[in-house]
Amino acid sequence: MVEKKSSIGKVCSVIILYWGVSISMVFVNKHILSGSFGDNDVSIFVAWYQCFSAVIGIQLCGFISRKTKIPVKIPKIEWNLLLKKDFLRFSFAFVASLTMNNLMLKHIGVAFYQVARSWTLIFTILFSQCLLKKDITYKAIIACLIVTCGFFIGIDQEDASGTLSVWGIIYGIFASLATALGGIFIKRVQPIVEGDSFKQAYYNNINGVIIFFPLVFSTGQLQQILYSEFIFHPSFWICMTISGVLSLSIGWVSVLQIKHTSPITHHVSNTAKSVLMTVLAIMYFNEDKTMLWWGGNFLVIFGVMFYTYSKMNEKMDQELPDLTIEPENKHSHNV
Repeated sequence: MVEKKSSIGKVCSVIILYWGVSISMVFVNKHILSGSFGDNDVSIFVAWYQCFSAVIGIQLCGFISRKTKIPVKIPKIEWNLLLKKDFLRFSFAFVASLTMNNLMLKHIGVAFYQVARSWTLIFTILFSQCLLKKDITYKAIIACLIVTCGFFIGIDQEDASGTLSVWGIIYGIFASLATALGGIFIKRVQPIVEGDSFKQAYYNNINGVIIFFPLVFSTGQLQQILYSEFIFHPSFWICMTISGVLSLSIGWVSVLQIKHTSPITHHVSNTAKSVLMTVLAIMYFNEDKTMLWWGGNFLVIFGVMFYTYSKMNEKMDQELPDLTIEPENKHSHNV
């Protein structure tokens, strides 16, 4: 009984940690990107700095470990792995996702975040069918239809309240597309790093620093930062560094949650976290939303939960012993 309570306590702690890191990251990024430090667009610089501070943070941990003899294993940089085609594809998808996500947050409110990013599920199902050759089930189609209805209701209500940003919606769709692609490519990356999620995050941020820098320079955002008054403001760099730490931590806490629960529970937890984040955003920014707006959010969340529930049932069915006689070489792969 004691072990069971300890196990439940550990699971709850991990879920709370994941919620705290994930919600904090969105709010901190929104604070940076919403004009708190000037009207200049620094969304790509923020994304680059997140990768840069993550790499520096890991290197700093390695330095402290060597000086204090604290056993912290920092992966050795193997450039031949970093430059592999599949890893580069994953890193480019990561860069696109981070960039579009920051651009989206610049134009929309945190409360609308869940709806704006809702096409991630739809793109994931489409890419699974096109790239992984998995069949699309009728339940997946129903889930996509529910999410799509919620998405358009949410857009209609944002427009009615005068807070709709067309660019925010466009960036949200591209962010969903890039995130879904990253989820597909991650399956090909895991064997390269031998399933080491920390090494994967480390390598991905190194690639991110390299890929982002030409974008930061060519868009003039680096020059804007260097010549702005905020370069001397400690509060700006504190917020930027916190954003970088949270960006690195989200990958670690996600893996930690999956490890102590399951991938299905992780999706349920992520959906529940989105509900809490929406409520907190409305309370924090003192926003007033209509019942129809809440209905759109509910449909998006319900669509994701319906898909997760159907996947959970499929997994349970696959784990049960098959007592029927199937023809040889008959295999189906369902999304």
